[in-house]
Amino acid sequence: MTIAACYLSPEGVVLGADSTTTYGDRHYNNSQKLFQIGENSTLGVITWGLGGLLVRSHRTLFAELDDDLRVNPPPDMQTVATRWAALYWQAYSDPNSPVAPFISRVRALASQPPHDPGNPSPPPNSRSEAEEVELSNLQVALVAGFCIAGYVLPKREPEAFEIMVDPLMAAAPVPRQYGHGYWLWGAPKMFQRLIHGCDNELKAQIMTSGHWTGSLQDLNALIANQALDHPATVPIRDAIDFIHASISSTIKAFKFSSLAPICGGPIEIAVITTDRNFRWVRHKPWDAGITEGDAYV
Repeated sequence: MTIAACYLSPEGVVLGADSTTTYGDRHYNNSQKLFQIGENSTLGVITWGLGGLLVRSHRTLFAELDDDLRVNPPPDMQTVATRWAALYWQAYSDPNSPVAPFISRVRALASQPPHDPGNPSPPPNSRSEAEEVELSNLQVALVAGFCIAGYVLPKREPEAFEIMVDPLMAAAPVPRQYGHGYWLWGAPKMFQRLIHGCDNELKAQIMTSGHWTGSLQDLNALIANQALDHPATVPIRDAIDFIHASISSTIKAFKFSSLAPICGGPIEIAVITTDRNFRWVRHKPWDAGITEGDAYV
């Protein structure tokens, strides 16, 4: 799991992410989820969800995107995002990919009638209770998300696009453009509670609990009374602070909870301003795995 964040303002864009990645039930704290696209470029990308395609890493695919952009310079950010969606989809949906059997399994299970424990005569070939759990777990595990951001000269206007890929898609996803403000992906629950007073999952549970008699608008209005006000945009250095706060508070929440430590490790942050290329604000060195846990006197 991941906590990934983006802050888009007229001055530029800030991207950030934690460093924990999960393999089975093991957690490693030195993964990279924030990348520069090429060298001396004005493009960056963060990723969450599926950490790679087993034999093809995100790092390699981002390098291939850069190769394509240098040979065929894009006219705008929309083109960059669309090319990445197509490149990743080609690798993701490759029938010879190691993840292909899992994608096929999801599609096969999804084509069956759902499990209904209250139905004494379920339709033939209905999913079993175990298959419902299997389907849910595989769908979550096979979702890959990306936020690609920056600007393409001669236009010095920063833009950010979200690309979401899941195993039930029939074709490459269409990038979704964001406006000014901040967005969180992966495990945003802690920060949603901190800023808004309630996270989306809790809100949905309240609405379906049978104890809430008002409308969703009524609930949103009540929660809004407890929200911390946040301006539409802040100065770029304060946006960096905001992104760091969103990630660090999430990491600490998991650290001091009984939940699995799915967010953690060094925080990486980068900034792309309208007058400069991609710059690292915080970037772990290559010996981060070696020095992890070292004691200094």
